[in-house]
Amino acid sequence: MLETTRLKLVPLTHGQMLLYKNDPEALARSLDIRYLERQNDPAVANDLQEAIEFWIVKTKQHPENFEWFTTWEIILKDENVSVGGIGFAGLPDIDGKSMTGYGLDMRYHGRGLATEALAAMIQWGFNNPDLQTILADTPLLHTASQRVLIKNNFVEHMRNEVLIHWSLNR
Repeated sequence: MLETTRLKLVPLTHGQMLLYKNDPEALARSLDIRYLERQNDPAVANDLQEAIEFWIVKTKQHPENFEWFTTWEIILKDENVSVGGIGFAGLPDIDGKSMTGYGLDMRYHGRGLATEALAAMIQWGFNNPDLQTILADTPLLHTASQRVLIKNNFVEHMRNEVLIHWSLNR
């Protein structure tokens, strides 16, 4: 678990990932938090479903390093509720790179929570000496997510008609 001023970040185990997908109320009970049905951005619904399946498979395959292959629940301490998720797409590759991603319940946008959560994940990730570069992608028009990356010192290194590709070096 990671802790910031306003947040707790909790990596979900394989069993908790199954609850995440199939019984979110039971997941909330297992985390000892209040259940709040998420209001996710409909524009990322397909990406989120794909990510959930990835996390379930990878946490089962890598129980010893599951933290690198799962979502970390972003829990707002004041309300004792999960407001989103953040994580990496796996251990650093041969070039020392790993991708990060995050998403917040739409009711919690604009409060700096994603920026705070990402700062904690960056610090945690760079504690692994193999991680040299953190990558991130944002939709071209998703300026809020781009601001989160910029506030955490990510640099744009490429863009196309759909995505902006970002990186942060150690």
